[in-house]
Amino acid sequence: METRGSMQTPSLRLRLRYRQVHLDFHTSAACEGVGSQFDPRTFAETVKMGHVNSMTVFAKCHHGFSYYPTHVGTMHPNLHFDLLGQQIEALHSIDVRAPIYVTIMWDDLAGESHPEWVIVGQDGRPRTRPPLWGATPSLGWEGWTTLDVSSGYADYVLAQVEEICRLYPVDGFFFDICHIVPNFSPWSLARMRDVGVSPTDDQAVQRFTEANLLRFFERLTVLVRSKVPQASIFYNGTVTPRMKQAHLEIESLPTSGFWGYLHYPIGARHARTYDLDYLGMTGRFHRSWADFGGLKTTDQLAHECGTILSAGGKISVGDQLHPNGALDPAVYRLLGRVFERVEQLEPWLEGSVPAAEVGILSIATTEENRPFGEKIYRPGVEGAAQMLLESAVQFDIVDDENLDRDLGRYRALILPDDTPVIDQRRYRLEAYMAEGGKLVLSGTAALDPQAGNFVLSAMPVRYRAPCPTMPGYMRLDAALTGESELATDYDYVLYGQAQQVEPVAGAARHGQLRRALFNRTWEHFISHAHAPVGDYLNSPLVAANDQILYMAAPLFGAYRRFDYWAYRAIAINALRDFLPSPLVQTSAPGWIETTLHSQQADGATRRIIHLTAYQPRRTLQPVPHVDQAAKTAGIVVSVRVDGAMPRRVYLAPERQVLPFTVENGYVRVELPPIGVHTVIVLE
Repeated sequence: METRGSMQTPSLRLRLRYRQVHLDFHTSAACEGVGSQFDPRTFAETVKMGHVNSMTVFAKCHHGFSYYPTHVGTMHPNLHFDLLGQQIEALHSIDVRAPIYVTIMWDDLAGESHPEWVIVGQDGRPRTRPPLWGATPSLGWEGWTTLDVSSGYADYVLAQVEEICRLYPVDGFFFDICHIVPNFSPWSLARMRDVGVSPTDDQAVQRFTEANLLRFFERLTVLVRSKVPQASIFYNGTVTPRMKQAHLEIESLPTSGFWGYLHYPIGARHARTYDLDYLGMTGRFHRSWADFGGLKTTDQLAHECGTILSAGGKISVGDQLHPNGALDPAVYRLLGRVFERVEQLEPWLEGSVPAAEVGILSIATTEENRPFGEKIYRPGVEGAAQMLLESAVQFDIVDDENLDRDLGRYRALILPDDTPVIDQRRYRLEAYMAEGGKLVLSGTAALDPQAGNFVLSAMPVRYRAPCPTMPGYMRLDAALTGESELATDYDYVLYGQAQQVEPVAGAARHGQLRRALFNRTWEHFISHAHAPVGDYLNSPLVAANDQILYMAAPLFGAYRRFDYWAYRAIAINALRDFLPSPLVQTSAPGWIETTLHSQQADGATRRIIHLTAYQPRRTLQPVPHVDQAAKTAGIVVSVRVDGAMPRRVYLAPERQVLPFTVENGYVRVELPPIGVHTVIVLE
């Protein structure tokens, strides 16, 4: 084999770029003539047509085959030349970055050859596709053989990666399928016994498995750094609410049904708090990975890319190469239409920093029915994030690690619903308030359930008891109805557990809690659902002092679960009263996402507003589609001046100048009709 590792890799090529394609190539042995229609010049010209400047190409896929001449693994039996090498060479010839894909924990071929490497579930069955069944992970079934990286398989993978580093000019690695999957094989059980881990202790097994995975990551990272010190390294499957990597790639194909259209906007607002470069990954597919023949419209892909950019990320679009090795021109014409505009926008993207005036505190949890023990956000965190996205409130999601850093950039922190406040977390929050920070709490957040009281000293209420019925009801006052269509003479149902509290002296109080006539049981029930409203409980719905806003109803999680518009309106009205003069005000409806960035350019500060319009059409399918878009007229956006008066306001990249006025401390801009993604610059 020709050794190419000595070729110089320009340092600029190692940086993540805005216009990436992730070129999947999981190719079965049943496919003949693999790569037979690959032509380096045509490949490069097609990539250029798509305005692509980074493309992830495959060294080894889930089937277990390699796409280059290898002495370690198994080259695809129907591939007869160095496809990986020629792809890298073609991409580098047009200054396109070429990170290399290597599958980690899914490898059918290695599992067939070494069954002792295969992970076994608690039920004693190997983690493989059921025999005589063409199952696929896209439909929720086990589709690949899952291998244990604490077995001899680890050495096999390391040898493959070392070989790739020796043979090719490596820009970076995308290591896929890096999940915490406990192994109950006889060999793994023996290792557990050796270190004193009981297989019946689920948490201990989880920690044991995670420690093994992290040791493998460390070995692999050390190997790559020793060969290619500047290469980017990403372990896919570890982007969770605890996100910790050198850079991040948030896999989030919204039409797949697994992620949806809110997954990326929420996760990105957590990822960006770690000051890491990150990509948002969508796909050109109608559904999900390997959807041959599925293709988005220009409006649809432009919306998804706009959503990625507006949250501060760079873009990766998933494609899948035909086994014959020829790119689909239609895909790259689509990419060209979308990526050309992204390229034009890059002067307003490079170095821009998303603004945030509110932080949502997220405490990681594990949901048993999610695959691979994947860490997820609590419903209250997701509901709070959805509310703020729909209300133009600029926010981040923070965790315990963020609490150790500077929180002064946030006017307030939201502790949704059931957020526990214990140990160091309490000390950090008290210190934050001592420096002028504010808190927003709901439900049982900061409640000590054993003592029956709140643990924060500045609380505007004392705890009494849970509401005696579920559901309960909420009677509002003028402060909570605001300018919305909420009514003060109606009792809004709370499909959840409210908490009875007593305001302390000096606390402002708004609204009242009421009980239902009775809980629905087999002994007494009424009509089709729950009982109607009953007595008042002498408990406020909202109470506040100068430092803490408390909502007795878990409105954030309830909004996540039930999507009742009243919950959003009540919570946002309370928040606006507690935090007046927000960074951004807009007349846009909730389906237009509004985000504010700042950027230092030419010695001055720009403020940049992204408007991303989500326009789904009605469908009988579980995933709505945004494949049609129309201009939206009548939108007004106002940005708080904060001493930075703009000289001009214009649309990017067109540089169309927009008139503006300054009113009550805000720069007010009336927009022309806008499409799926609009960028306004205050310069």
